[in-house]
Amino acid sequence: MAAGLPPAPAALGAGLLGAVAFGDEFRHPALATDRGTVPRRLGLLTAKLLVSGATALLLAFLAVGCDLEVLYLVYGRELTQVPTDWLSLGAGWLGLLVGCAWAGVLAAGIFRSTTAGLAAVLAVPVVVVPLVQRALEGPSVRTAAGFATRLRELMLVQWPFGGERYLAAAARVVAQPVGSALMLSLTALLCAYLLTTLRSRVR
Repeated sequence: MAAGLPPAPAALGAGLLGAVAFGDEFRHPALATDRGTVPRRLGLLTAKLLVSGATALLLAFLAVGCDLEVLYLVYGRELTQVPTDWLSLGAGWLGLLVGCAWAGVLAAGIFRSTTAGLAAVLAVPVVVVPLVQRALEGPSVRTAAGFATRLRELMLVQWPFGGERYLAAAARVVAQPVGSALMLSLTALLCAYLLTTLRSRVR
């Protein structure tokens, strides 16, 4: 997902599924008025995030499997070899789809519209990513290289089961402009949803 361009079809599909998960409730007033108190609403949000995240993971695996099968049939085995940096690539791909699904859920819950949820997913690469890229172009920004090693030295313990590999992969994903933009968008949407939920309770 490059800056200024729409997300990948699989990411867009995950965002659409997330937006539909919340947007349909507001199309039917009987469902929207039966959400209950704030704890029940937060529990409902958690359930929707879990279901949409699991659906996004399934969609990610299906998309990769179909792509590999098509590449194998058209070009042979050369283009279907597992790359050396498969861990960071896989973490980035899974995080992208889950993040898009969650962004769709949160935006649809805030604006009470499936269209608004899908628009929030599209706004990440078109609007937020270019802004994050400009912010990351400064000379004072540090990369995430060696983050796991520095953290391991700080804690003075060995990572079990090669955990530093997974932590380094996650750090590299977050350090990318798309990962940073998605994390920033999810944080803003979550805070906005909590504020609107608490404000409705005060009313």
